[in-house]
Amino acid sequence: MKYEDLLESAGETTEYAKIFVEQKIEYFRLESAKRIAKTTSNLVTVAVLGFIVFIAIIFLTFAIGLLLGDYLDSYGIAFLIVTLFYILCGMLVFYFKKYLITNPIVKLVIKEMLD
Repeated sequence: MKYEDLLESAGETTEYAKIFVEQKIEYFRLESAKRIAKTTSNLVTVAVLGFIVFIAIIFLTFAIGLLLGDYLDSYGIAFLIVTLFYILCGMLVFYFKKYLITNPIVKLVIKEMLD
């Protein structure tokens, strides 16, 4: 009789373990989905804000080019100066891309995934 009780208890324990593992798998799926959604949301927000800043910079570039054109009496030279400024900025961003772009994005993604 004790042997049958032991077998029945072992069967129940196995069933409980199976249910536990299934619930843990479902929990990790939901948690992963939540973290991926949160990270994606933040990246999309950064992309939209980046686009808005990009448009603002384009209008600011035209305004500065026209303003310099009035001062220098040459719109060609004024826009050349603005272009050279952006080339210099681009070179600086490329040189410091690890510190300006890569590290902040990696930190954001890791923070969102571990939070």
